[in-house]
Amino acid sequence: MIKIGAFSILIFSLLLASPSLFADNEGPQRLCSLPMVEVEKILFDCLVDSGFDVSKTSPESDQIFLLGLKGSERWEMILRPFSPLASYLRMKYTVNGQPQQGKLDELWAYLEGYSRDHHSERKDFEQEIPPTVLSQNQSVVCIKAKVEQGEIQFSGFIVDKKGLIISTAHDLKDAQEISAILHNGQKLKGDLVKIDYHRDLILIDINFKLNSSISLKGGRFLKNGEKVYSIGYPFNLQRTVHSGMIDGPPRLVDHLPLWRVEMETLPGSSGSPVFDVQGNLVAIVKGRYRGTETVGFLIPLDTILEFLREK
Repeated sequence: MIKIGAFSILIFSLLLASPSLFADNEGPQRLCSLPMVEVEKILFDCLVDSGFDVSKTSPESDQIFLLGLKGSERWEMILRPFSPLASYLRMKYTVNGQPQQGKLDELWAYLEGYSRDHHSERKDFEQEIPPTVLSQNQSVVCIKAKVEQGEIQFSGFIVDKKGLIISTAHDLKDAQEISAILHNGQKLKGDLVKIDYHRDLILIDINFKLNSSISLKGGRFLKNGEKVYSIGYPFNLQRTVHSGMIDGPPRLVDHLPLWRVEMETLPGSSGSPVFDVQGNLVAIVKGRYRGTETVGFLIPLDTILEFLREK
């Protein structure tokens, strides 16, 4: 339990609000493949366990500042969201005002290891997945994109054998290069054909003749409690199949319907196709509810069809 006096809290708040934070020896901003709320908890707990007095402020609605003090040691951390499933993080560690890169590297390595180990802890649902769903796996692709802070990974699926792939758009606002990795491991450059940030959908062309694609026919209105299945490429994992259940009627978010689903939704799952028990495409994974792993949101097939029809 952290015990910080009112005066200490005031000093921490002033320090965090100061415009000089990171002004000297500015720490690098890096992309972390975890939601911001999870990164915040990990860092907060790490500092507390190491004996630091910790303070948190949010001078801007989309940022969190953490300050940890212990004697001559000082941690400064800035977090802001990159997407619902990933965050930007900037950190600085000093002793007597002098930067100490070694400790910084250790914490970055810890975060990367946590992300890798955390995402690999999952149940294997494939024994209960209908063959009609598993037969679609060759049409699901892993998408990688280079952004300013590094490389991101998410999912997509082939909708035309001429090489058209659909996915979500929210991670691609600053993408410099896009590629798609097919089920056989072949990596192909992707060109942006169409993007709609409001619907959160993107169409990519890999200009390559393919043997399989996912049909856009057969979609229907889903029922509360109905079983659904997603196939995707979460971060640090190979092709992964998850089962889930529709949780209530569709919600309107920014005037667009979204299905809420109880289904494991890991970073990198965005863009995964979602099927019913007959193997019909019914939706695409948008992301998960912040701070959870099993509450996700799906973009209905009708929204996908509207996106494709519009020029």
